[in-house]
Amino acid sequence: MKPSPYLPRRGREMTRLETFTDAAFAFAVTLLAISIDEIPNDYEGLLLALKGTPAFAASFALLLLYWRAHQNWSQRYGLEDLPSVLMTFSLVLVVMVYVYPLKIMFSAAFSFMSNGWLPASFELDSLHQFRVFVTIFGIGMATLSGLIAALYGYAWTKRDELEMHAAERFDTAAESFVWLAIGSFGLISITLAWLLPDSLLHLSTWVYWLLIVIGPVLDQVQDRLVSRRLPAD
Repeated sequence: MKPSPYLPRRGREMTRLETFTDAAFAFAVTLLAISIDEIPNDYEGLLLALKGTPAFAASFALLLLYWRAHQNWSQRYGLEDLPSVLMTFSLVLVVMVYVYPLKIMFSAAFSFMSNGWLPASFELDSLHQFRVFVTIFGIGMATLSGLIAALYGYAWTKRDELEMHAAERFDTAAESFVWLAIGSFGLISITLAWLLPDSLLHLSTWVYWLLIVIGPVLDQVQDRLVSRRLPAD
């Protein structure tokens, strides 16, 4: 959506909270690096490290999504009170815990799609362990999305203090709802992991790929609904 005086940017200067969050996300990305343990010392080692690039890129993209969501929230509302700090610190904490399951999930997915040519960085010994891992990943996904939704929800409770226009109030509430919808995919994945038969268990992870289609659709719907609430120039 084009910039509008009814959707202002209140956080015009980078706050210490935003600086801390940026540094934390940058550190999390460092932990995802394709060869963080040691520099490859031969040709085969280099190729093996480079084969981890797709998993790294996908993990990086997902972390970037949450970083961008927090940056956008910070710039739009400029909040740095105690609830905002606590929710942001919780977001950073979950990111730090989530970073390894994230890379493991994507490396397993790309290994499956490439029939083993791309390496998986983790091995599971039973379907029960797979279900537990999917649960851990789903909880992380739902928690991260829930925290972004909570930040937007908190901004909405400050709508009078921030002097939000009706269109901005709607957009803030809608943003919170969209992130709750994204987080629900983690819960759906967990549910499928424990209800599907063994032969269909892999579908519990592929449900996340639906976000590639559903995410942009939700954005378009949200933009159109907000635009209808903006007065004509």
